[in-house]
Amino acid sequence: MGNFERIGEANTDAVLADGSGTKTTITLTGCGYGEAARQAISWLAGLTADAKLELDATAHRIVHGGPRLFGPLLLDDEAVRELEEAASFAPLHNPPALEAIHAVRERLPGVPAIVLADTAFHRDLPGYARNYALPRELVQRHGIRRFGFHGIGHAWMMERYAELTAADLVTVNLITLHLGAGCSATAIRHGKSVDTSMGLTPLEGLMMATRSGDLDPAIMSFLCDREKITPGEVESILNHKSGLLGVSGVSRDVRDVMAAADRGNTDAALAIEMFCYRVRKYIGQYLAVPGITEAIIFGGGIGEHADDIRARICQGLDHLGVVFDSERNRAANGRESRISSGDSKVKLYVIPLDEELYIARAAARLLTSQPID
Repeated sequence: MGNFERIGEANTDAVLADGSGTKTTITLTGCGYGEAARQAISWLAGLTADAKLELDATAHRIVHGGPRLFGPLLLDDEAVRELEEAASFAPLHNPPALEAIHAVRERLPGVPAIVLADTAFHRDLPGYARNYALPRELVQRHGIRRFGFHGIGHAWMMERYAELTAADLVTVNLITLHLGAGCSATAIRHGKSVDTSMGLTPLEGLMMATRSGDLDPAIMSFLCDREKITPGEVESILNHKSGLLGVSGVSRDVRDVMAAADRGNTDAALAIEMFCYRVRKYIGQYLAVPGITEAIIFGGGIGEHADDIRARICQGLDHLGVVFDSERNRAANGRESRISSGDSKVKLYVIPLDEELYIARAAARLLTSQPID
């Protein structure tokens, strides 16, 4: 297993570990996503006696599958074209993933490539949750709908919760919270996503590290007029300069923002308060969606590791049947744990994400169900 950090920056660090746990650190200069994929393949090949890889398949995550591709599915040239078209909906995410996919297919010709889109988990949102209140002809002409994202993470939390509690996926009702640099909430009814906070793009919904989340759409034209900038420039501000970073003026990292708030920085304190309030507001909305909610689950970098943030989010939810246990919460960082009290009607859990394992399992299921020539 391995991890590449700071891809695209001056120095990219790769920490790779073989089956025995021996770690190798590689520092690359100006490494892009394609080169990172090639380096990972070369490292894996170097672990074999004859420097040859014998793989059943490679598995890839893509954020946006567009209107037709969800997966898991075998990748071919037509599917690649579909994913390239979908990049207009996820310009921050799809192009880097496609760069890696192209590099892997070039480096491993003949090895089946399997792709799973984050939008797959939300593909069957009911019409009232899927659609925007826009003119029908515009919706049909441009394929506008709420796609939802972080589906792999939400699906992992749901399935892992079922494993931990022996819950039946056919009947389970949950709220899952994927809180990290990107943040989203999902309402799950009977094991299916029925509403989610992200929409046509990953910009909608919760406040995030650098993304604004929900706002009045008229702000777009207002800023274009007042700042004399283009819609693309406004969208860049909403994606890259807003959220925790924009409100605090300190950092995109919630740890830095919280530290600044503790030192008396009022902008940082407001950023944390807004972040937690937005999550709590979505919890309130989604408690009304799936019926009797069995559990609320925290995942993602913030959701898994920031006990202070979890505590602030859950503050004041007692009247909704959510009873928080402070001691359990403090002990839960980075591990699977229940953080609600024994008498809480709605259970609270921390479930760390393992999206790589989820993707690998999905790919394995596809391979066993569909013979590969």
